[in-house]
Amino acid sequence: MPKWSIEQHLAQWGLRPFDEEEAYDVWQRQTLSGHHLLGLQQAAQRRSDESDARADRDFYDLVASPDILPIVYSQRYGYYQTLGPAIAKCLEGAHRVMDVGCGVGILTTWYAACFPDITFLGVDRSLKSIEAARQVAHSLHLPNVSFEPCEIPQQAIPGGFETIVSTQTLFQSESDPGLPSRHWSTFERDHDDRQQRSLETRTGIGPRLDCLSQGLARSGRLVLFEKAFHLGRRLLFQRALGARGFGAVEDPRLLIYSELGETVEEGPLYVMKKDSTASAVALDETIKHDPRQDLYYCQGHPADVVYAMLPKSEVRSEAVSEQVRKQGGYDETGRMAGGLAYVRLVVPGIFSGLIVGLREFQSLMVEMVQHAVQQGQPEEPLERRLKRVWTEPESDPPDQTPLYENHAPGAQQVWRQLPDRIVLRQKTDEEADGRQRHVEYGYCDGNFHYLYWANTFDQRQIVIMDQARRALLETYFAESIGEG
Repeated sequence: MPKWSIEQHLAQWGLRPFDEEEAYDVWQRQTLSGHHLLGLQQAAQRRSDESDARADRDFYDLVASPDILPIVYSQRYGYYQTLGPAIAKCLEGAHRVMDVGCGVGILTTWYAACFPDITFLGVDRSLKSIEAARQVAHSLHLPNVSFEPCEIPQQAIPGGFETIVSTQTLFQSESDPGLPSRHWSTFERDHDDRQQRSLETRTGIGPRLDCLSQGLARSGRLVLFEKAFHLGRRLLFQRALGARGFGAVEDPRLLIYSELGETVEEGPLYVMKKDSTASAVALDETIKHDPRQDLYYCQGHPADVVYAMLPKSEVRSEAVSEQVRKQGGYDETGRMAGGLAYVRLVVPGIFSGLIVGLREFQSLMVEMVQHAVQQGQPEEPLERRLKRVWTEPESDPPDQTPLYENHAPGAQQVWRQLPDRIVLRQKTDEEADGRQRHVEYGYCDGNFHYLYWANTFDQRQIVIMDQARRALLETYFAESIGEG
């Protein structure tokens, strides 16, 4: 059992949780001097060039200083709060554990507190981070953890570890899209060994995994949590593991946490063993997609404007809760041409919101609104509850607000289901980085006009407008293909 909870441990490091970015920014400005703020901004800007490894190391050296460390790492409070306990469950029964890319040791020291009978070694390429980790481990009286500088894959890591943990360390770039699909209209990938090896080198995944594999005991396990939510990165990562004889000992799972009030879904968390007979767990190669991402939300005046333009049918109206009814509010559900449906919620003088999506998701839309209205404490303002569904105000001017918009993979399904779709203009080409791209403009049943955009790295986008505003989509199409 741990000496203290993960929250108590983060407090030992001086980290604070924040539900809103604005509150965090105020704390940062009040805590750091103007000199420190300027230096931090400049270091972060240099680090934004992901090809500059030295700038990245310099950034982490800077933020390891005692006055800056709590400020910067508090941005990731939810990450530590969620990931720490998830990984701790994977460490039970081990004797020697290495944490690769441990940073300043925030989680490594917590693992050591949780398991005093396990010996831990944390390694990182930032010498200042290692020094900070050693100081905190000493102050927390943790004799079972040590820290050493090491930059993989340029330097070999020590061997014989039963468990090696690596979190968001193995990809050289945080934004590299990974393995492309075989065509812009599909999410499926070819099995091309030459392409796989080339991408492993480009992203750094291959050399880093080789380094970890060499440090692992014969029957040891890898516990890995990378930024691999994107399908191209996930498949590149999984196939690289498989090529080195690693099999999953349990189903990989995504982790959901909050960073400054923004919900983040990342991972998956992998537990892998280098033994072809160790597991029959098959690694999923399909795209992970939440249907809620296919819903289009707008609120306030833009919602009223869009609602007025919808060609409605099968309209029903009823109050969703006693609280809404008492305030003169109601919700309305309906369908329209183009295979779409909508849910509208109005509370006079307080809130007006609209959700549009495929008809098959109409019940989901209703459930989301009802859940938002009914959850929370009785004294919580209704408007705050509704913000759990309508999280961001619409930024487009009302006269440019689409009838429907989707930037998620599900946009492909919407595009395919558009009834009586007629293509007016289209272009397929290759972008500078080699990815294939398709842009299409047309119309469908209901006098809807649409713009569809797709590429071989799983990016999909569809925008639907009414006929009266089709000129906007014509302009978007021209801009997308470089005309004008």
